[in-house]
Amino acid sequence: MYTSESTSKDFVTFLHSSFPSAIPETAVESDLPTTSHALYPSITYTDPEEVDISQWLTTSARLALPDEDEAKHAERLGSLNIHLSTRTTLLGSKPSVADAALYYRLAPAVMGWSAEERTGEKGFHHIVRYIDFVQNASLFGLSIPADEKVKIDVNDVKFVHKPIDPKEEKERKKKEKAAAAAGVDGQTPLVVGRGKEKGQDTANSKEQPSEETAKAATSNDTTAQPSKKGKERKKSPNQPNSH
Repeated sequence: MYTSESTSKDFVTFLHSSFPSAIPETAVESDLPTTSHALYPSITYTDPEEVDISQWLTTSARLALPDEDEAKHAERLGSLNIHLSTRTTLLGSKPSVADAALYYRLAPAVMGWSAEERTGEKGFHHIVRYIDFVQNASLFGLSIPADEKVKIDVNDVKFVHKPIDPKEEKERKKKEKAAAAAGVDGQTPLVVGRGKEKGQDTANSKEQPSEETAKAATSNDTTAQPSKKGKERKKSPNQPNSH
């Protein structure tokens, strides 16, 4: 098995062993982005997919760097793991030279991963599944001796992640975004440490009188109106006195 420190020339040799008629031994690294058509003549690639293939070739080369910063390397693996969580190949379902490159440069590292790194709660289980698929599926057409394949026990799973429904996740994010934009009940959402806007307080105070104001108004109405008994006692000037 080739090591992660292998050069691009070694990768060309690896490809040549699987596709001797499509990849000449004299091929160079700059030829690789356009070799997918030769490897898989029945597959048609769009222009954006051609760009993706070139980018993935660059990414796979960076993942094989032995002196890359540990945090940056873990970040790249995490992004790759998420990318593969909803895809069979790097392009989605189409095989390409980028898949062969990623396998060649990443398989030696996966071979040395612990069970926790492979399928633990924070492991890269989608990468492990992908590596196993690439080395065994006829879709990729790679000629890899059995003793050089990464040994993977599909039943040795340390943590089972709950599958995410893409439609539900999209709808959830859509509702959260709408709620954040509109606020609660159509009002501007409050920010911790900051009260309501001045204009909003003024408008509310005009619309809703305070409890003290309401009591005062009630008291004034009562004082202004004479009692019923007072009206009854007051006689008309023209009414004669009773004898």
